[in-house]
Amino acid sequence: MDAPQRHIDDGRGLWRYAERIDVRCPRCARAGQVRAPRGQDGDVRFACAGCGLSAATVSCCGLHAAQRDWYGPVRLYGRRPCGYCGHQWIGVDRVHEGKPAHPPQRLSARCRVCARDSEVEVQATPHRGHEPRDPHLGLPLLLLEPTRHGLLWAYNAEHLDELRRYVAATQRERLRSAGNASMVSRLPAWMKLARHRGAMLKALDRLQARLRADDGADAAVATPAPAPSRARVDAAAARRARAARRRRG
Repeated sequence: MDAPQRHIDDGRGLWRYAERIDVRCPRCARAGQVRAPRGQDGDVRFACAGCGLSAATVSCCGLHAAQRDWYGPVRLYGRRPCGYCGHQWIGVDRVHEGKPAHPPQRLSARCRVCARDSEVEVQATPHRGHEPRDPHLGLPLLLLEPTRHGLLWAYNAEHLDELRRYVAATQRERLRSAGNASMVSRLPAWMKLARHRGAMLKALDRLQARLRADDGADAAVATPAPAPSRARVDAAAARRARAARRRRG
């Protein structure tokens, strides 16, 4: 009888996998990486090797802090007293799927008491929600795989390996010091069910194959063509010389 596969939750949070996040360029869909500082604070950068798109922001506590480049959904939020009856408060709270080219500074909101509209000043902030995007710049993840149980995703190969170890384990434990904020503890319930193990492992295999395929494509692009040998160069020069003599002849 095979020994049970064991997984121990040591309390590592999702942000621990966010230093290198595999994403797709929002302009040309080529695979790339968002690179964040090893600590929790510092510059975060993305540069597409295909179309040249570059993006940057500042990370604080492992998440996007300064609103510089953000390609994900945007939340427009604001509130004020009604300009007619003074009811506290009328407000705006809307989410745009993509960052608007020119975010509005004011939006109209209707008072629930007097049913009249007033202009409300709004601020645009990144909206993460529960969408599978990189948390720094809002770029779409490369490692996405729909299943009949839910959407499976991972930030990078290390995150993918940890998910595989957890899903494959028949014996799961948590260190007392791990708490309830680890990546594993926050996984959706459908990923933790034993009856879904086979489907989850197949989906993880597909993600692993996709990662290898994209790595191979990038390596092929990055590898220069071999230089022609000296013999081939000499043979080509000889052919050109013979052709020139025939034209003169």
